[in-house]
Amino acid sequence: MRFATTVVSLSTLLSPSNLGSINIARAETIVPGARSLTIDECLRLVDTETATEFGWKEDAEVASDLWDEATAFEWKKALTAEFIQSQKYPYLMCHVGVDDTGKSLSGYQRHQKLAAEANDISADNTTYFRPLYNQDDYWCVFTHMLASEAAKMTGDDFIVQPLLTSLKFMLGSVDGMQEDMIFYNNADMQSDPSLDIMLCPGVGVADANTTDANATEILSWDALLEALKTDLIGALAGTDHSIIFDAIYMTSDAYFSAASKQGATARSLWWKEIIQKLEENNYYCDDMYANRSTWTIQPARHPENSDSILNVKVSATGDVEHDTTCMVTLSMAIAAHPNVCSIETRQRMKKHTVPVTSWLTQSELPDKTPFFDVGLDGSGQVVAVSDTGIDQNNCYFYDPEHTPSDKYNDDHRKIVQYIDYVDDADYEYGHGTHVCGIVAGKRIDGPGMADGVAPGAKIAFLDIGDKAGSLTLPQDDYILATGSPIGKIHSASWGSEFTFYTTQSRNFDQYMYDNDEFLIIIAAGNSGAGDTAGTVGSPATGKNTIAVGAHHNADTSRPKGGLGPSYIADFSSRGPTSDGRTKPDILAAGMAVLSAGALPYIVGECDPDRIPEAGSKADGVLSLQGTSMATPVVSAAAAIIRQYFEQGFYPTGEKDEANIIENPSGALIKAVLMNGAQFLRGVDNTPNGVTEITPYDNNQNFGRLSLQVSVLGDSNVHVVNIDKSGGCTYDKLSVTLTWVEPGSSPGCTKCVLNDLDLTVELAGTTYYPNNIGRADRNNNAERVIIEGVNDGDDAMITVNAYNLAGKSQYYSLVATGCFGGVSNQNFLEECSVFDCDDSMAVRKAKFYMAIFIPLGVILLCVGGSFFMRRRRKKQLGNNFADGPHDDQYDEG
Repeated sequence: MRFATTVVSLSTLLSPSNLGSINIARAETIVPGARSLTIDECLRLVDTETATEFGWKEDAEVASDLWDEATAFEWKKALTAEFIQSQKYPYLMCHVGVDDTGKSLSGYQRHQKLAAEANDISADNTTYFRPLYNQDDYWCVFTHMLASEAAKMTGDDFIVQPLLTSLKFMLGSVDGMQEDMIFYNNADMQSDPSLDIMLCPGVGVADANTTDANATEILSWDALLEALKTDLIGALAGTDHSIIFDAIYMTSDAYFSAASKQGATARSLWWKEIIQKLEENNYYCDDMYANRSTWTIQPARHPENSDSILNVKVSATGDVEHDTTCMVTLSMAIAAHPNVCSIETRQRMKKHTVPVTSWLTQSELPDKTPFFDVGLDGSGQVVAVSDTGIDQNNCYFYDPEHTPSDKYNDDHRKIVQYIDYVDDADYEYGHGTHVCGIVAGKRIDGPGMADGVAPGAKIAFLDIGDKAGSLTLPQDDYILATGSPIGKIHSASWGSEFTFYTTQSRNFDQYMYDNDEFLIIIAAGNSGAGDTAGTVGSPATGKNTIAVGAHHNADTSRPKGGLGPSYIADFSSRGPTSDGRTKPDILAAGMAVLSAGALPYIVGECDPDRIPEAGSKADGVLSLQGTSMATPVVSAAAAIIRQYFEQGFYPTGEKDEANIIENPSGALIKAVLMNGAQFLRGVDNTPNGVTEITPYDNNQNFGRLSLQVSVLGDSNVHVVNIDKSGGCTYDKLSVTLTWVEPGSSPGCTKCVLNDLDLTVELAGTTYYPNNIGRADRNNNAERVIIEGVNDGDDAMITVNAYNLAGKSQYYSLVATGCFGGVSNQNFLEECSVFDCDDSMAVRKAKFYMAIFIPLGVILLCVGGSFFMRRRRKKQLGNNFADGPHDDQYDEG
């Protein structure tokens, strides 16, 4: 173990004597050699609390002046830290230059120039960077170095910005803390408020050779953790809490003195109110800090592309007002620490709540399951799931011979691991049992009405829910280690309402980057009603992971009056992400999905006599809707694709040991899933009609899951030849490129760091991905679909590295089409439930019938009345000739 920086006492560093005039005067003698960022640049580069802190929306000119003053204040504080204890300080650095010919540089070239300059002036010749932004004009990183060294960075090519606390607080963090403390006891939410703190690059970096799976038990990490905890709590335990606030310009006396001319910002006044509440009683936070805060650390494994992450979780009480004050004050102390580069609230997590129609994902034709027919049912695969619990006695999981434990054991027929992080059970008709049933549920005595999409697979489970369904999460690496080392897929049917790139988004992306064969699949969320854009929640906002939306179901799982499977569910969350990436990635059936239903106090509960109606429950089965249900459908499909490669079905479509691919990468599985996805028709916003959608938009992106198209043909790089000689009639060529790259910095406004480009040339035409007619600069999944390809056509597939942040980037490339065989051509000539979905026409017919049949009756009545009146009048006229007969008239 080694520490790239020392652990400093915050209370000593920020004491009034150390912020005195002597040190400040000395600091003023050092002038930075590179310019700082403007506030406008910061707002473009990273999503933080800066705009709110400085009142930028209210008055941009005043905010800009305040920003410059605060930056100068921060330089002085950074230099003071160095003078006292040789303490490094956090900076945001950018390279903005061009080469000698005026051409823009790649991110990797900019990285090299920035690193060369920083390492040259660094005393230990080692400077660690965490990339933040990589575009044609800027390459920006977070780093950690001595102030005197940072000041030596000179030239127009470099920007050096000391990290103000507003740059450390991620967007929504302050409001999130207040909301968490108020709503902590909501049964559908994470119960304990939590902060994610990313330590600066190089702080407490583990040796690259370390292999200990549980790094939190390593003594050196415990020492770092305890030092930070003691340091921060110690700084808050004194009677003079202004120490913390004097370290932050927007809450300091210097600011409020200067702000008297134009008025302080609303956020600064709120911070001041918080400290005044704390000063009223110096002790009411002591219990939270000392007894009700749990501190854990997730150490960095690779200093060049990862950072250590500190998590502070608070056990809430009923004292909401005081808890909020204490939590916010603690966050300020953490943000002021020179070893901290970012802090954010871990927002409350909530659940994203067909018989499972396996044929819907396989053939799209009722009762036809070609993958099952050849033994592709997920056998040999383990899917990890984190959720509220599993009713282990439900017939879809029950094993009378074996009991699951927290240790991996493949003997159990279904549950190879059960980690009781919260408890070891599910609540009645609970979320977790239902989700796991969709993945791999299978009756012990034969086929059931609610078998899973991959009934041959097994489950490794992490219980994160209590008996009320409330979610409590451990550290992210603990979550993702569930099922390790056998399980290669993690299915998460939960998430938050934070719609930007969070620390958890970054952690999930980084885990996939560090574990090449791993794939994480996450529910996009259920906040899309009313066609609300930008509602996909973290951690589904990640780059490498798959975010899953929901479309309607078919057959008995189609709710009465609902449209068919070709339509997106109105609740399904929509993109884009805050940095402009298209989401969700893919959709699957998520309406009225029938699966296992938990009855915790019954052993062996199973199928009722008849299939329950959509949205209802009976005995041991339950019908639910949500992206929570769509996510395990995709996870199960991923298990089947992994089995497809591991059992040698590629490329012939027949099992062959000579073709076995061991441990296919997560990027490859993702590429196969997304390559076969098919577009949908619209969003069912009943009763407000159907919203039109387009390919690759933020309603559907790549479209719905379709296994038969995903593995229809061969995969190749460079040139493919369309060969229909074997009888293949598929008239499309589909090519998908995906790549898994390092996790980005929380709050990134351009999160894709390595920009690859896919193009396909055929018959003199160049095709660009994702239906935008040019290179895609936002996403790390790209697809080209060419309609109407002919026998004998040659297609040139090119992958170009446009702008890499690193030296290289692995990728996966998948192509499907007619390549000389028919082995995987299943039922493409038959009319699937999607192609022949006439539910919209039926709905219109019913609508018109509802209007015109009553109208017709009315017209007939009016016409009949008019005819009868004429007849009666004529008859009456004849009667008048004979004399009045009022009784006949009255009858008319």
